[in-house]
Formats: sequence, structure tokens, C-alpha cells
Amino acid sequence: MKLAGRVALVTGANRGIGAALVDALLARDAAKVYAGARDPASLAEARRRHGERLVPVQLDVTSDSDRQAVTARCRDLDILVSNAGLAPAGPVLGTDEATCRETFEVNVFGPFALLRQLAPMLRERRGGVLFINSLTGLVVSRSSPVYGASKAAARMLILGVRQELRGEGVVVTTSHPGFVDTGMAERIPYPKATPEEVAERSLNGLEAEATVVFPDRLAEMVEQALMNRAAEVLGEPQSLMTELVDKLRDAQ
Repeated sequence: MKLAGRVALVTGANRGIGAALVDALLARDAAKVYAGARDPASLAEARRRHGERLVPVQLDVTSDSDRQAVTARCRDLDILVSNAGLAPAGPVLGTDEATCRETFEVNVFGPFALLRQLAPMLRERRGGVLFINSLTGLVVSRSSPVYGASKAAARMLILGVRQELRGEGVVVTTSHPGFVDTGMAERIPYPKATPEEVAERSLNGLEAEATVVFPDRLAEMVEQALMNRAAEVLGEPQSLMTELVDKLRDAQ
């Protein structure tokens, strides 16, 4: 599907990968991008750069009133880019219940409630959905396993959504980035992809109507491991990831 002339909504659009996705969509001649953020004022600089083609909207994906307001406003929507996320660090048993529930609200329940509300117009306009997931949705994270669990849950729901929408002309693409140079990963001491690289390659996948995108070098290494070393991915994923990260670091 072509992005030129289309109207998109990006969640978590005020920083990191979200901000890069907004820039990349507009660079590809999207007609308009609704940029969702909890605080639309945080998009003021992006609005100055892009003018009227960028429309800041208040959107906390966990807020039903925000979701309803966005659905009512974005009646011309072609593409949903689901990017907003929360990534707490810490072991599973050491993470309190409130944090676990908040993580799933932000990464799973909120995004799918929003998609449920937007699905009729995406069907009508034969549009697309791009989910920014994570490698942690495929291979367990040593530092953020609760985040990984939420991304794994989201991945399974995405597969279900893809099957539901496949016959209705709606493209559903999932991107699984590794370490990305954003505030979310600032404490991770390993080589990182840029948000711009992840945004560009993720959108390439959507335009190509790919089902899955591995948008950086570490992600590509995990893709190869999934194909060639499935037993290790399933049985010893942390050891495998340590090996792959070491190889990535040595190659820098």
C-alpha cells in the first residue's frame, strides 16, 4: 500500500520512535498525520516544522474518553500506527501488581480498544495498521520481562486481528525492533538502532504489505535465530540473546 496521500494516526507521537514515524510519514507525502500524545503541547515544535499537515491530538490510549474523542475526530483515517508503550524494568516477581497492570493497559488493552473503535473506518477506507512491537515479544527480556510479556500478548492479538481483517483489504504489519536509542532504552549499554532507522524500515514493511518487519541489525539476527535455532529460542532464550548482543557489539 502507498502512504502518499493517506491520513495516519500515530500514538506516542511526541518522542522516540513515534516522533520519527511522524517525520517519516510526512516525508513520504502522507496527506495528514494525527499525532497522539498525552500532552499535545509537547508536539508544538513538530507542528511548527510540519505546519497544518500535522494535527496534535490528546490521546492516552488507556483513556476511554480520549479514544472516543480521537475516533470522532479522525473520520478520514486510513492508517493507524500503534506505537505508544510502557517498559518497566525489573524481575517478574519483583514487579508490583499495579505496575504489571499498568503495563498491560498501555501496551495491550488500550491499543486494542482503540483499534476496535477505529476498525470500521479502516475497513471502509481499505487502510492499514502498523504495530510497533518489540523483540521482547518474541524472545524473553532479561531486564524487562513484564514488558516482554505484554508485547507477547499484543503479538498474539495482532495475529488474530490480521486474520480478521485480511479479507477486507486492511494491511496489518508488525515491527519488532531491538535496542533503539530512545529514552526508554537510555540505560541499556549495547549498540542501538536510531529511531529514524526503525521508523523508515517499519514503514517500508507496511508499504510492502509485509506481515512482520525486523527493522534493525539485532532484530535481523533474531530473525535468523528463529529460523535456524528454534530450540535455543524456545529453551535458552537469554543465553541466545547474550550471544547475539555480544556479536552485535563486536561488529561495531
